[in-house]
Amino acid sequence: MRTPSLLPFLSALAVSLAVPACGGGGDKKDGKDAKDGKDAKGKADAKGDAKGKADAKDDGKDDGKAAGDEGGLAVNEGDAAVAGPVPPETSAVFFGIEGALYPLACFDKDKKKLESGDACLAMVAEGADVRVASKFSSFNKKAGARAEPQCLGGTGKKLAIAVEGITEGADFVYGTWPPSAIKIVTRAADESTSPGGARLGDDDKAKLTAAIKAEGGDGEVNLNQVAQLDLDGDKKPESIIAAYIPDPASDENYRWSGLFVAPGGDLSKLALVEKVKNKPDVLEARGMLDLDGDKSAELWLRRQSQDGSAGDLVFTSSGGKWSALGKWTCGVE
Repeated sequence: MRTPSLLPFLSALAVSLAVPACGGGGDKKDGKDAKDGKDAKGKADAKGDAKGKADAKDDGKDDGKAAGDEGGLAVNEGDAAVAGPVPPETSAVFFGIEGALYPLACFDKDKKKLESGDACLAMVAEGADVRVASKFSSFNKKAGARAEPQCLGGTGKKLAIAVEGITEGADFVYGTWPPSAIKIVTRAADESTSPGGARLGDDDKAKLTAAIKAEGGDGEVNLNQVAQLDLDGDKKPESIIAAYIPDPASDENYRWSGLFVAPGGDLSKLALVEKVKNKPDVLEARGMLDLDGDKSAELWLRRQSQDGSAGDLVFTSSGGKWSALGKWTCGVE
C-alpha cells in the first residue's frame, strides 16, 4: 500500500498562514442606553417594562458603553471620574435634559440657600465646564449660550443652556455644574417602576390605601413605583411609593395620583410629597441629591402624562414636610 503524500496538506497550510485573519475590530453595540420614557398608554402599571436594570449611582464612574450606528456618531465610554468639591463647599446647579440643560434646582454657597429658575442659570457662565450623565456613563462638556428647551421650542424663552452634542449618541438624563457635583446624585433603580419591582405586601398595601384615603383618594389603588433611597444617610433606606387610582369612567384619566415617603421603610409613617387629582398623570421618583450638603437629600420627581408629555421638579423636606423647589418643567401643564 502506498503512503498518501503530505504535499497537498503542507501546501494548504502554507496558504492559510499567508492570509491575514478576517473579522473583529467592529464597534461594540452592547451598551446603548435605553430611552428613559414610559409607554404612555391608558394603564400606568404597564410602565417600566422597557427600562434597563441599572441600579448604579452616576457619580462619574463609567460602567457602560454606547456606540452609534455604523457610519454614525460613536460615543466613548465616558470621561474619567471627577474630583472636586461638592456642596456645601461649592455652589452647584442640577439640570434636567430638554435638548439643553434645563435648571431644576441650585445651591448658592454665599447665601446658603436652595433656589431655582433664573438664579440657577445665572450661576453658569458660557464656556464653563459641566457634566452630563446617561444611565451608564457621564461626560464633561462646555456650557454654551442660553437656549430654548425643546418643550418650549418657538417661544423665544431661553430658559436653558445649550451644550454641543447633548442630543446625539448617549441618551443623557441629567447634568450638573460644576462637574464634581455629579457625585451627589443617585438615581432610583429602573426596576422600581417595573411590574416585578412595584409591589407591596398586603399589610403595607393596606397602610398605603389608608394614607391615600386620608389625602382624598378613593378607589382601587394601583402601584406605579416602589423604590428604596437612603435620604438621610442613616443606612435605613426610605421607601418611595407612587400610586394611582384609575377612573372607572375614563381610561384616559386617574381619579388620584401621588407619591409618598416612608421613613426607614415604615409605611405607618407615610409622608405625602405630591398629589394630583383628576389628571391623566402619574408620579415617579427619578432619584435623590443632597444639593445643599445638609445630609438630608432632596427628591427629584417626574410627572408623566398618558399623552407622553412629562416634566421634572425637585422637592425638599423640612420637619417631615415636603415642598416643591420651583415649578414643574415645561412638559407639565
